Amino acid sequence: MERQPDFNECMAICNFDYLPEGLEAKYNRYHPDDKSHLIPRDFLSELFEQYQIPEHTRQWIIRGIEEIETHTVLFHFTKFLVEDMCSARNRCDETHYTNMTPECMNQHGDLYSFLLLLACVVPSMEMLQKRSVPKAYYEQIPHQPLKLQLEQMVQQGDAKVHDFPWAMNFYTCSIFLLDRFYFIPYRFGDPFTMFRHVNTQEVIALRHAGEEFRSDGQRNGINDVYDPHGCFTSAWLENGESIRANRINPMGFVERETTSILKKEWEPALQEGDMLLALHIPSGPGYTPERLKNSMSMAIEFYDKYFPELPIKGFWSASWLYDTRLSLILDNEKSNIVCVQRQFYNYPTLEGDGMLRYEVFGDRNIDPVRIPGGFTTSLQKAAAAYMQTGARFNTLSMIVLKEDIERIGSMPYITDADMEQFHKTVDSHLREVSG
Repeated sequence: MERQPDFNECMAICNFDYLPEGLEAKYNRYHPDDKSHLIPRDFLSELFEQYQIPEHTRQWIIRGIEEIETHTVLFHFTKFLVEDMCSARNRCDETHYTNMTPECMNQHGDLYSFLLLLACVVPSMEMLQKRSVPKAYYEQIPHQPLKLQLEQMVQQGDAKVHDFPWAMNFYTCSIFLLDRFYFIPYRFGDPFTMFRHVNTQEVIALRHAGEEFRSDGQRNGINDVYDPHGCFTSAWLENGESIRANRINPMGFVERETTSILKKEWEPALQEGDMLLALHIPSGPGYTPERLKNSMSMAIEFYDKYFPELPIKGFWSASWLYDTRLSLILDNEKSNIVCVQRQFYNYPTLEGDGMLRYEVFGDRNIDPVRIPGGFTTSLQKAAAAYMQTGARFNTLSMIVLKEDIERIGSMPYITDADMEQFHKTVDSHLREVSG
């Protein structure tokens, strides 16, 4: 290509049905390479052999790749997309990549999203090799979604990529399984600040001003449940010496009464824009505080060694498993769910109980109250019984600061007073209505 087409030319010629916003400025900074292949053929051959891909599926994939490579502008722009995607996660770039099809691909457009992801594997691995990351950390990562994708293509002739953003974490080798949990860089952006006491090392999280909460300390309107009479709005009053704001109780709710701290005694520990590691939970055994502690320790060591430019402050995650209401229906001494969530600084989000309905009952839209019975597990029965009282579950998020990893197993953030306050506060909005 003698002249690099400008962004608008690429858009007009390729005619994508979707592209993320904000690509033009990146494209203008892009320096194209002279590679003649989108996907190295030796890598492709190894893949075909590894999964024993039948000849007709091999030819289908190869024809799709060749259609991209022989279209000068599409090939050029696709290489730009690959370069941006390969480093996006470590930059905490929030560009929303998902399925996309260029209309200029009139024969194999249905393959484009898969081939775009597949094209990320080799350059992503090369980037890790340059960082001297041992191959054992990443060589199997892309195969998590790749195995299922190829099976789907062979058995059903369907190339559609399911959950492109999640799959992209694996095809770009950006997510790492360290002992029991997956980790990937994440930019903290929730409206609160955490502080650590300079002497006692106690941690406190103060919610920023202007958010409306129900009397139970959850966001007003979550699960479409409002608390018009008991709701309150978070406040933040600050001067040169002190801050007064609503504390987030680490049991996962915002307290109505404000808390005051002296700036000379408390230092900021986590603020908006800081970098964390997002923790993701694969299914299977070993969901325990011990494995959590080990995984987090390994993650900090790994990123310190191979990504020293990333100033990791700790960990973030969001899950139905962190809903402290589960402690009302599970054995607090024996339940791993409860034991693990007690190691976190939990806080409320705007996500309701859709995740729990899906993970526990198998259907995000199921109503256990209207369809009682038929539940087989103890968790299903207990959760359904709780919801039949009019109560609802929530998806909570959590934080663990890296300085507190060693204290995992002994509840670094939650105190007996916090749990007592939780029991007084939980579902209080329902008591006000019924009362």
